Amino acid sequence: MQTDPESLPKRPKQPRPANRDIVDTLRTAGVAPQRMLELDQGRALAQWQNRQGEVRYERPRHHALSIYIDKGEQARRVLNGKVVSQGFPGAVCLFPAGSRSSWQISGQFEFFHLYFNDLDVARCAEQTWDADPDKRQLSELYHAEDPVLAQAGKLLALSDWQAPGQTMAMDHLAQWLLLQVVSRHSDIRQPLPEVTGQLSLRYRRLLQERINAELGQSLTLANMASWVSLSPFHFARLFKATFGCAPYQYVQEQRLILARDLLRNNRDKITAIALMCGFNDSSQFSRAFKSRFGISPSGYRSHCSSGQ
Repeated sequence: MQTDPESLPKRPKQPRPANRDIVDTLRTAGVAPQRMLELDQGRALAQWQNRQGEVRYERPRHHALSIYIDKGEQARRVLNGKVVSQGFPGAVCLFPAGSRSSWQISGQFEFFHLYFNDLDVARCAEQTWDADPDKRQLSELYHAEDPVLAQAGKLLALSDWQAPGQTMAMDHLAQWLLLQVVSRHSDIRQPLPEVTGQLSLRYRRLLQERINAELGQSLTLANMASWVSLSPFHFARLFKATFGCAPYQYVQEQRLILARDLLRNNRDKITAIALMCGFNDSSQFSRAFKSRFGISPSGYRSHCSSGQ
């Protein structure tokens, strides 16, 4: 029996692109992002490559973390007509909302940006440290050394942002980057709290039931953490201690298990099954399924139909 097209599940909703002053400034300067990924709650990641020109960030209405991943010596910050700092691989810049800076570019280099806002900072401070969310101030950073964030930049460079399940993994990484920024480069200046133990049996069952019930939806770290009234930071650590893997890995595994069962037990089209299980399209689903089970979805269905 074929599925009525109108009865097919809708694609998981993708975050809408937000208006970002720094992105607009770079585009106006003739720079285009090599790749960009919209994340949960208005955050976004972008990879840029610039070669030459002048750029001026004039009081952006959002925050931006910048991590250089290749070269950077030809990127210089200028103040009153004088060069005051120069880039290098792994250099970190932090542009708080309302900051102003001017740049001269005379050679190719690549860098990442993480875009976030005041609400992200306030929520992070309140949930992680139980700190007053109204008094958190980010520091301005220009070409600073931060080995932890520099290493994260290398990880971003190596990641395939379009891989199956990768959006959720990148959202997880963005949450971690935000924690590092607030912990290391704001007026909190406190280490991340220690998290020990595991989730209670009640919470474990609740999470298993909710995740299985919502596999076709766009699940995020913050969304799942709210189910058990935890901050994303505490949730991610307790989840891994309890289930032995990161939340995004667990969700991906459950989606693939569900898809395998559907391929074996019903005759819906593979595209419909992909959407039912939370994948954006059939090609993404096919890559993930073959990577996990060593056979394509169509091959697996044929194998089951033949009774082998």
